[in-house]
Amino acid sequence: MKFDFKDLELFVAVAEAGSIARAAERCHTVASAVSKRLSDLEESFGAALLNRGARGVELTSAGHAFLVKARKLLDQAEQLEEEIQKHSAGMRGQVTVFANMSAIVEFLPTVLASFLKRHPDVHVHLEQHISEHIATSVKENSADLGIIGDLPTLDKLTTLPFRQDELVLVTRRDHAVARRTSIGFGEIAALPFVGLDANSSLHYVLAKAAADCGKGLDLRIRVASFDAACAMVAAGLGVTILPRLAIAPYAKAFDLTSIQLTDAWAARQLFICVRSDQALHPAAQMLLEHLQQ
Repeated sequence: MKFDFKDLELFVAVAEAGSIARAAERCHTVASAVSKRLSDLEESFGAALLNRGARGVELTSAGHAFLVKARKLLDQAEQLEEEIQKHSAGMRGQVTVFANMSAIVEFLPTVLASFLKRHPDVHVHLEQHISEHIATSVKENSADLGIIGDLPTLDKLTTLPFRQDELVLVTRRDHAVARRTSIGFGEIAALPFVGLDANSSLHYVLAKAAADCGKGLDLRIRVASFDAACAMVAAGLGVTILPRLAIAPYAKAFDLTSIQLTDAWAARQLFICVRSDQALHPAAQMLLEHLQQ
């Protein structure tokens, strides 16, 4: 059995027009070509689909059955074409994004919500990693986009500004320094600290700051999230340093206060990280443009 979608289109046109001539005019072809295609179709099936007469054509019982299926097949083909066009235009697909904890907590919920509302057929796979791993993953094509807190020196990567965040000291309201409006890390480096996981970007920031002061961090406990860190501070286990925007709801919930840090490293620039030697697929390119708005 051999037929194509053009055969189906012509058959449906003939069935709806009731005439080969009118169907040929509707399909912008000649009647003889339409008639030949339909004859070949009937020969392929081994059954008559049309009764031809002087006043036009009428469907046989087989023709009526075929008409139902032909219309369904044409509808499915149209849906398939629309689906593929959406993919090629970047309206469908999956984008893999690796980001550090600060970006995920502070900025990405709102940004991704607005992007996915605009592009509901795109799916975003988001994972949290430290900046070094993020940059390596983007370079090795394990992620389409990365959001990092520093600038690893890796070939074949392009970094673009994303957002700025501010690190602050978080303490209980009854802490000795709680009434300060600003403070330098050197004044608090010897205090007991609640730290994040050893692989987190913030751990590296604080470890370097302590080393620059000639001191080691007194880490009483390490946790894996910003809310857990705030809970530990509220329990009196130490102070912590976290992004101001990220901890705002937790500070309120645990009745904590935040104090501005005067150190230059406390004002951080977050960057988008992409491969420089390979174009993004359409969905990833759309998300990149949205992140830059």
